[in-house]
Amino acid sequence: MTPVVTGARALAAAAALAAAAAALGVWRWADRVVVTGPSMTPALRPGDRLLVHRTRRVRRGQLVVVGDPRSPARDVVKRVAGAPGDTVEVDGRTLRAGAGVLVMGDDRRRSTDSRHYGPVPPRLVRGRPWYRYAPPGRTGLLRPRAPISRCATPASPGPWERGPR
Repeated sequence: MTPVVTGARALAAAAALAAAAAALGVWRWADRVVVTGPSMTPALRPGDRLLVHRTRRVRRGQLVVVGDPRSPARDVVKRVAGAPGDTVEVDGRTLRAGAGVLVMGDDRRRSTDSRHYGPVPPRLVRGRPWYRYAPPGRTGLLRPRAPISRCATPASPGPWERGPR
């Protein structure tokens, strides 16, 4: 069993990781975001600070940082419910990603997401969070993918789920 690191030791470890990342040039391909709302609980909580790998390549179930389509300068953290070309069933409604990405919060009751503003254009995809560096006691690598059922029910399989051709 791995010992739990708390308090000053955790903060020092996070600072050391950030310093090492800076020394290795991680900041060229990574951004930082702070989670501000409850829409992603329990996976992420308000106050969580994340490193984000800049990329536009995302798959269903992954955490993603996107520009809010209603206010593109504001970033939001959600989970991909549908990749480009996917169709998903959510709360009895059919959502089509088209050329965009469907995103949803893990706590649907407290999330404003693709159910409200539709698919997110690919140009607004900022990247994938991969590491929580604060608060102390919650630091570490983020789970890369959640079960798809936590996001939505696929109405059509993704291209990687169709099997051999």
